[in-house]
Amino acid sequence: MKRLVFMLLIVLCAASLMAQLGLRTLTPEPTETADATEAEVSSPDSEGLTPLTLRTVDSLLVSFREGWKGPDDSSWKVEVIGSSEIMIPEDFSIFQQKTGLNYDVQIFDKDGALFGRLFFYQLESYALDELLQAVVTSLYGENASTEKRYEEIAELDNGLVVYLASLKVNPEVDYPFVFVYYPAEEVDITEPGPVTMFVFEPKSYSGGDLEKAKEIIAGIVGSHISIKEEPKEDEVVDFLTPEKGQHTDPFIVMIDSLLSEEEVEIYVDDWIEVEGDYFGFMMPPGFSVQFYLSDYFEVADLGLKGTIVGKLFVGESTDIWSTDDVLDGYVYEYLGGFGDYEIIDSYSGYVDRESTISIFALDFSGQLCWLALFSESNDAEVFGPGEYFVLVALADSEDAFTWAEWYTGILATLDF
Repeated sequence: MKRLVFMLLIVLCAASLMAQLGLRTLTPEPTETADATEAEVSSPDSEGLTPLTLRTVDSLLVSFREGWKGPDDSSWKVEVIGSSEIMIPEDFSIFQQKTGLNYDVQIFDKDGALFGRLFFYQLESYALDELLQAVVTSLYGENASTEKRYEEIAELDNGLVVYLASLKVNPEVDYPFVFVYYPAEEVDITEPGPVTMFVFEPKSYSGGDLEKAKEIIAGIVGSHISIKEEPKEDEVVDFLTPEKGQHTDPFIVMIDSLLSEEEVEIYVDDWIEVEGDYFGFMMPPGFSVQFYLSDYFEVADLGLKGTIVGKLFVGESTDIWSTDDVLDGYVYEYLGGFGDYEIIDSYSGYVDRESTISIFALDFSGQLCWLALFSESNDAEVFGPGEYFVLVALADSEDAFTWAEWYTGILATLDF
């Protein structure tokens, strides 16, 4: 059984567009020449130098091997795309469009020309060659070339994989393709879930301008990679609400405090330990519980004084859903009888950098309800795939603090 990471924090319970990649080249150092006559030594005419006709390494590939980082130029600006970010030069711009869970983004240079495409998509598992072929066909047609000048894979410390390929889509200049994803059992296969895809089209660049464009490509992708590596262990990333400190709901405040390693005193010395087939937890005295099994999950009905006041679902899913859709589904199914509601507070944060939990405080014309949605997705806007739990809970608004302590303790002691 697996214990939730945030349990350890309680105080003793006492993007029709695409993403991009780049290439790297090495330029030989210029060398000096001299006339055969020693008496006549003069500086060589730079226009008279003859470059060596050797196969050089693309500069984008060189920087990729060194490790792409965010830009050092403070003039670059941040663009927010869903729950992700990229940085672009201050005179660049983007256009983005959301379709379901997916974001399509176009990146334009200072002249307003298309520089690249970026896609944040929720995908099924793909082999890299299959995914590359699908992207090329979608953008450039079935007859477009997928011949690669080179390709390379880098594995990051945070578990992400970055794939770079230089494709001869355009006869005049290669197009860099970059995929950022979490691998399945094999590094060249994506696991189901979020995949970031960059496709750069530097067709209007040549010579020194092309080299500068490659630096920009590395900076854009590097900024995205760096931002994804930023969250540290136990750090809370709040996507759905204002800055920390502005929460008013006691249940949300307590969960936020737990994940932030702040002191929360919940005494569970006299609590009762209960266990179903697949999960267990501790509950306050006076509560009752009944476990039920379904084909896809197990549910615990929480009772108090003969009334069911909460439901706790634990299961595993191969599907990917919008968090908003999951919220709507549980509200409709289990709270629909209360009528219309208002979301009075909400919160979303990381659990151990690899999972997310979202909490919603709902007001049904005076009846307070809480929903907590945990899944192994690393995107707060996405629910699944993987293991999950959902808490649907009623509370007495006149004694909300006590009810918040009860439900916080139940989640903090949850084992599955």
